[in-house]
Amino acid sequence: MLGFLALGLACVWQVKTVVGRSIYLEERSANECDVTHTEGEDDTPNIYQALSDCPSGPIVFTANTTYNIFSPVQFNHSDYSVSILGNLSFPTNMTAVQGAVNTSTNGGFWIYFSGENVNVTGSEDPWSGWIDGHGQQWWDAYNQVARPRTFGFAVNNGYLYNLKFYKPIAWVVSLATASNVYAGNIIIDARSNGSFPFNTDGIDGSGSDLLVEDATIYNGDDAFTVGQNSVGTRNVTFRRAYVSYSSHGLSIGSLGKDPNQPSNVSDILFEDVFLENTLYGARFKSWVGGVGLAKNVTYRNIGVRNVSFPLYLTQSYVDQESPGAPRANNASVIMQDFTYDNFYGDINTFHQGDASCVSDPCWYYEEGADGTQAAILRCNPGTCQNFTLSNIHLRPQSGVPATLLCNNPPIASPNAGFVCQNGTFISA
Repeated sequence: MLGFLALGLACVWQVKTVVGRSIYLEERSANECDVTHTEGEDDTPNIYQALSDCPSGPIVFTANTTYNIFSPVQFNHSDYSVSILGNLSFPTNMTAVQGAVNTSTNGGFWIYFSGENVNVTGSEDPWSGWIDGHGQQWWDAYNQVARPRTFGFAVNNGYLYNLKFYKPIAWVVSLATASNVYAGNIIIDARSNGSFPFNTDGIDGSGSDLLVEDATIYNGDDAFTVGQNSVGTRNVTFRRAYVSYSSHGLSIGSLGKDPNQPSNVSDILFEDVFLENTLYGARFKSWVGGVGLAKNVTYRNIGVRNVSFPLYLTQSYVDQESPGAPRANNASVIMQDFTYDNFYGDINTFHQGDASCVSDPCWYYEEGADGTQAAILRCNPGTCQNFTLSNIHLRPQSGVPATLLCNNPPIASPNAGFVCQNGTFISA
C-alpha cells in the first residue's frame, strides 16, 4: 500500500478523527537516500548519514539487504519518511545490548521515533522488511535484565504500515505518548521454540487518537494494551486482528499502579478480533488501592478458540515480577460505560493457562475458576457502573453450560444483560 499521499480514517463511533498520511512515493525520487550497508559492521552510523543527507527523506533500507542495527537508533526529526524494504537485525551479543540499554536516555528503546509528521512503511514482500530481535536466546536463558524495547513511536501525526517483527526480545511496539497515528498491517511473531517469551507485549496503545487495524500478533503477553502507566489515554481503536500463541489478549491496564496518580482512559474500542489459544480475551486490570477512571470502553465482535479466560476483569491486580509493598485496599479505579457485545467461541476447559508461571499459586490463579467461566468480573463494591453484556455465546469445551464468577453487581446498569452470581451464566 505504498504510494498514498494522504490517508484519513475516521473512527465514526467516537468524536475524534484519526488521521495518518504516507509521504513515501513508490517512484524513486531525486531526494531519496538509501542507507548504506557495510558487511559485518554496525550500520547505525550509515542511518544517521542518510538522515543528514536527506533531512526530509525518504530514507530507504534497500531490499535484499540485511542491515546490522548494532546500536540504538533515534529518529528525532519531523516531516520525513522511512521505508524498510530490507531486513533489520539486532545484535546477538546479549551483554552488549544490556550495556546499551543501561546507558540509554530514551527509555531503553532500540529503535525510537519522535517529532511530527513521520511515516514508516515496510515491505509488501513477506520475506523482506523484518525487524529481527534474536529474542530466542534471551528467552532460553531466562534473561530479563536490561532488555531493550523494540520500537518506540512517540510521534504526533504518524503513519505506520506493513511493519514486521520477528522474535523481539521483549516489548515490541510502543505508541505511548503518540497522538493522531494510524498503524496498519503490523505483524508480530514472538513464538518460541524453547522457553516462554516473557514480556513480549505486542502494541502499547497508551496514546491518544490512535487507530490500529489488521494486525497479526503471536506473543507472550498483552497483544494490545491501553492505559498502562497512563494519565490520559483516549480515543483508541484496535480492530480487525488475529491474536494467538500464548498471548494475554486485549487489555485495559494495568491502571492505578501509583496510588497517588490517577490513571484515566476513555473512548476505547476493540472490535472484530479473533483470539486463538490465548490466556485472556478481553481483559481489564487495575491495582489494589489504585485510583482513576476508565470510561466508555467497548469490546465488540470478539471470537475465541481455546481461550482460558475470554472475558476477565480484576481490580486487585499485582505484578508478579515486582509486587512492591503491601497496598491498602482503600480505593479503586472507577469503571463506567463498559459494553461487551457479541462474544462467541469456546473456552479452554482442559489445559488452562500458559507457561508463564513463576510462582505458586500461579499469578493467573483464580479462586473458584474451573475452566467453564464465560466471564470473571471481580468488581469492587460500587466501582463498576453502567455495564452491558449482550450476545455472549461462549461454551466450555467440556460441553457443560457456561458459568460466571461475579463479585459485586455493576450499579446503575439498566441494561446489564446478565445475572451477577457465582454459577451458571444467565442472560437477563
